[in-house]
Amino acid sequence: MRRAPENTKPALELAIEAGIEWVEVDVRLTGDGYHVLMHSSLLDKTTDGKGSVEEHTIAQIKRLDAGSWFSPRYAGERVLSLEECLDLAYRRINLYLDCKRVNPRLLVGQILRAGMQDQVVVFGKLELLRQIRALSNGEIAIMPKWWPKYGLDAWLDDVQPNAVEINADVITPEICRAFHGREIYVQAKTLGEWDHPDIWDKMLRAKVDWIQTDMPEELITYGLKREEENERTSDPRGQTGCYGRKP
Repeated sequence: MRRAPENTKPALELAIEAGIEWVEVDVRLTGDGYHVLMHSSLLDKTTDGKGSVEEHTIAQIKRLDAGSWFSPRYAGERVLSLEECLDLAYRRINLYLDCKRVNPRLLVGQILRAGMQDQVVVFGKLELLRQIRALSNGEIAIMPKWWPKYGLDAWLDDVQPNAVEINADVITPEICRAFHGREIYVQAKTLGEWDHPDIWDKMLRAKVDWIQTDMPEELITYGLKREEENERTSDPRGQTGCYGRKP
């Protein structure tokens, strides 16, 4: 969705209004140990600040303008803390937490205190995900990146994911069936050059569980039209419930 500055309250509210089930947000740690939503490590990418997130306190970051870079309409929009994001999303939308730099113990505590363990999936490096799984006693879903070179059985026994993210160019129906047979959800990454109807259709036919896209409203419209066409033609391969299932 490109109608509001990323990782902000307006962006989340628009996603909720559009009926989107899952939204990705990026999590970073401030210099004084607070989690905030920020994709880049550099403040000047999406705020009027300078330097890195980890060089600033939460108070300093909360004073920054996180909206003017996107549009004058959003001037004065503030950076969201993770706690604010969790509170906003509670019982309204599910969160894919892309953990850029986090404190695992703090992250787990914040998710559990917010009662959001059934509404989040944590994405990050394997060592972080192992810590999240252990610290939460498996209550918080984890999602690593998967590549075919990793194989399945030994890798799955080691990582024990609830879901996997896979690039659209390598996803096949066979891969999806292999993960589904182990009760693991599959997210297709279709960003960039893959973010168009031909690839969406391929992902739907492969029966992925989520499609990661920058154009969710267009994807939903496409999926509904596809579903209507399938109903008219009684195509047994058609299925569109892929915009988000809880892990």
